[in-house]
Amino acid sequence: MGCLGFVYDQTRCIGCNACQMACKDEHDLEPGLFFRRVDTIEFTDENGEHVMHYSGACNHCEDPACVKHCPTGAMYIREDGTVGNHTEKCIGCGCCVWACPYGAPIVSHRLGKSLKCDSCYDRRREGKEPACVAACITHCLRFGDLEELTRDDPDRYTASLPFLPSPDLTHPSLRIRQHLHDGSGDQADL
Repeated sequence: MGCLGFVYDQTRCIGCNACQMACKDEHDLEPGLFFRRVDTIEFTDENGEHVMHYSGACNHCEDPACVKHCPTGAMYIREDGTVGNHTEKCIGCGCCVWACPYGAPIVSHRLGKSLKCDSCYDRRREGKEPACVAACITHCLRFGDLEELTRDDPDRYTASLPFLPSPDLTHPSLRIRQHLHDGSGDQADL
């Protein structure tokens, strides 16, 4: 099996927040805390005003900063290559929060521990999709072998967007099919 990760098709996302709420519900997160967040980005360029959505969570990086900076080993790389979190080892210091360029780990005030997306590891072990993927009404989120999921046209996918940190920092296990603007004012798919 190749590298596991999320594939996000920005061309299909309508910003409905179903993925965000399914994740929050699945993990019983306290008010104000999210593992997956949907942002709506408005911008103006030479072609006019535009709106795009972005659904982001832990990118299960190949070189995760959270793992490197965790002093207790609570953040670790699982046997399947995804990034896990041993909450029992966590001391709530927040080093992972500060280290992650994507802002994926969060500190639960209720537990005093760092938490993050685990790509619904338990659900996947039961043969189910991550909660965010299962809830996505436009099927713009997928999880699995990145090479396999992007095989249809690998050149249409990127590991970053202009507002995200450089993928060279952590090598995220994320592929994005993004909107581009073709100069006519209309959006074109990459």
